Amino acid sequence: MKEKEKEDLWLLDKDFGVLREHGILSDDNIAVIRSPLSGNPDVGPVKMEWVVLCVLTSGTSACTINGKEYALKAHDMVLCLPHAVLAREAHSDDFQMDCLCISRKVLEATADFSMFNWDVMTFLSTHPVVCLNDEEYARFSLYYALMSHKLEHQSLPRYKESMQNLLKSFLFDFYSVVGRYVSVDTYNYSQGQNLFKSFLDLLALTRPKPRAVSFYADKLNITPKYLSAVCKNASGKTASELIHKAVTKEVADLLLYTNKSIKEIMVELDFPSLSFFGKYVKRHFGMGPKELRARRST
Repeated sequence: MKEKEKEDLWLLDKDFGVLREHGILSDDNIAVIRSPLSGNPDVGPVKMEWVVLCVLTSGTSACTINGKEYALKAHDMVLCLPHAVLAREAHSDDFQMDCLCISRKVLEATADFSMFNWDVMTFLSTHPVVCLNDEEYARFSLYYALMSHKLEHQSLPRYKESMQNLLKSFLFDFYSVVGRYVSVDTYNYSQGQNLFKSFLDLLALTRPKPRAVSFYADKLNITPKYLSAVCKNASGKTASELIHKAVTKEVADLLLYTNKSIKEIMVELDFPSLSFFGKYVKRHFGMGPKELRARRST
C-alpha cells in the first residue's frame, strides 16, 4: 500500500470501508471500491463499484456525478450508488470528507428493501447530494466513529453480525434524511405492484443487462406478456421500454463520461458485435456511437 493510501484509507475489510479523504475520491487510494474508466486510473472519471456515502466535515469541493456538476460545502452528504460515474474537481485547502464504503453484497444482505420504494430510488438516483442539519450531522459523526472503532476489532466474536446491525441502524437514520424530501413509508403493495418492484430490482442489479423481456419474465416465473402488462399498468411503459431505458442510460454514461473504447463498451454491455451495437445506439439515440461520444466535447 502506498503512503498516500496509508494516510487516507483508514480501515477496510472485503465488504466495508471507512475512509477519511483530503481530495474527493482522489488519486488511486480506494481502487478496491471503484474501477477506473480511463487509461490512467489517477485521471478522469471513475465508475463506483460500491455504495459510497460521504459527508464533508470542512472546506468546499466540487464534483460531477453522471455528468451533472455539484458544488459541495461542509455538512453536505454525497451518495454514489454502484455504477455511478464520478469525476473529481477542485477543492479548498481545508477540505476534508468522511466516507462509508459498502459493498453491494453487504447492502443487499442488510437493507430492508421494503423501504426502497420507487420514490426513494428515483430521488437517490437524481439527487446524490443533500445537506444535513446539525442533528443529522452529529448523528452521522457518531456512526462514523463507531464503525471506525469496530473495524479495528474485526477479530471479536460476532463481528459480522454486529456490523450488519450497526449498518441497518445507520440506514434507518439515513432514511430519515431522505424522508425530508420524499415518502419513505413502507407500503402494502398489490400483487402486480410487488411484481413490478421485483422486476425493477432485478433490472437494477443485473449486469450486464439482457435486453430480452423473456429473461426477466423467466426469473420472475411469469410470461413476458404478463410482465409487460404489469409494467404498463404500474408505470405507463412496457417492460421492453423500461429495459431499453436502463440499457441506453448505461450506453450514454460509458460513451459520454469514460475513455473506454467503443469495443470495450460493446463487450462490457454484452452486445454480440460492433455492428449490432452501432445499430442499437443509432436506433435509440438517432446517431452512432462515435457521434454520440463527440457530444461530450461540445
